[in-house]
Amino acid sequence: MEQAQKKKGLAYKWKALITVAIGTYMSTLDASIVNISFPRLTNVFHTDPSVVLWVSVAYLLVSVSLVFIFGRIGDHFGRKKIYTAGFGLFTVGLILCTFSGSIVQLILARVVQAVGAAMTVALGTAITTAVFPPQERGKSLGILGATVSAGLLSGPVIGGVLVQTLDWRAIFYVTIPVALVGMVMALVWLKEQKVTEGEFRFDWWGAASLSAGLACLLLFFNIGGKTGFEKPLVIAFGVAAIILVVGFVVTERKVSQPVLDLNLFRNRLFAAGNVSLVIMFVAMSANTFLMPFYLINGIGFPAGEAGAIYAAVSVAALATGPVSGWLSDKIGYRLLCTAGISLMCGGMFWLSRLGPAASVTDILPRLAMMGLGSGLFSSPNNSSIMGSVPKEKLSTGSAMIATVRQVGMSCGTAIAGALFDNRQTVHLARLTAADPGASNLNSLALIGGYQDTLLVAAIICVLAIFTSLARGGGRAQAGIAPPPSHK
Repeated sequence: MEQAQKKKGLAYKWKALITVAIGTYMSTLDASIVNISFPRLTNVFHTDPSVVLWVSVAYLLVSVSLVFIFGRIGDHFGRKKIYTAGFGLFTVGLILCTFSGSIVQLILARVVQAVGAAMTVALGTAITTAVFPPQERGKSLGILGATVSAGLLSGPVIGGVLVQTLDWRAIFYVTIPVALVGMVMALVWLKEQKVTEGEFRFDWWGAASLSAGLACLLLFFNIGGKTGFEKPLVIAFGVAAIILVVGFVVTERKVSQPVLDLNLFRNRLFAAGNVSLVIMFVAMSANTFLMPFYLINGIGFPAGEAGAIYAAVSVAALATGPVSGWLSDKIGYRLLCTAGISLMCGGMFWLSRLGPAASVTDILPRLAMMGLGSGLFSSPNNSSIMGSVPKEKLSTGSAMIATVRQVGMSCGTAIAGALFDNRQTVHLARLTAADPGASNLNSLALIGGYQDTLLVAAIICVLAIFTSLARGGGRAQAGIAPPPSHK
């Protein structure tokens, strides 16, 4: 009887992981598949690229600002309920996107999608961590990390094929069956997880200030990266973000049921893991954003070949993630995370040395090195974060990872874009003064801007080596590790 129950328990944890992996893949695929359709949307709806951009920006703002809120709600009313409802709302958003007749309708449909995505992303990692024993947490989160890489890798490729062979609507309607399957699996397979009892006191002021603060922060970096950070509107968003975040911190220290328990940051594993994660995404986003420009406009690769070359990062991360997660269950986090982030630093510095005559054999090892580092770092790092929080706070850890990922990528892209534009202008002026008649001035200036930006990204990434080392050498166990001390 005991053996049968054990087998049943083992079967359930894998069912839960598969269900969450589908949700994770869908959310990351959806976030990466849309950008490829922007030129087509601009023509179809007869509007400006700055308007079409809100198809992506609106999704980002809404999903990031609601993650912590749904994590808190899920803990009280049941993670399965909120996760399954999120899958359903995400599917409704896909249908609305498919039938959108104007750019405004499409943006509003994306907002519906974003709410559903926030509900699934907020709870997916928590659901997985709760059903796997501590000694297998790294392996399970490594598999989830691989699905993130798969979603980010396949999104542009699938989106490009669909837009080219069918229509822009295809990027939404072809994923509806997968979303429906995921929702049914969540209904049938998942067991309810409800970790808080008693009276539910929702932290309205904390939720509002956190959501608004994150939205203003993302707007500051997104708009500032495109128009310049000295613009009055951009400065206003920056000031508003600071005021709201300070107000949030003050509010959270006074409420009995905060939307984000700031005492978690007293735990060195939790704090160091999240700081390392945000630094990694800020640095890595520079290459994610600029590599296509370097490959296509800098050294003249066709778009299809450039996409295949850049896929080396995600392929390497996809292969390494589950293995590093499994290893972290055996040897802990510190060595693997530090080695992974060090490889990423080395890969970025190596990429910054690429010149105008680089070949595929020059580029691929550098990208593979970054991907290996990313896979080696991410799974153990996420496991350390989830292992450092008590069982009743797993949704907070899950929401924190998702928020840090999105904020780091958004901020890193904006910073890299602004730095790249500045350095490209400087290089163009220098090259023009040296040889005004040269025919390849623009491509050489672009390559110079890429090199400088990647060098700065590598330096930023070095900081993550020290924060990774600061986590200590222990292995926390979710649900067993004591909660952070309260003064």
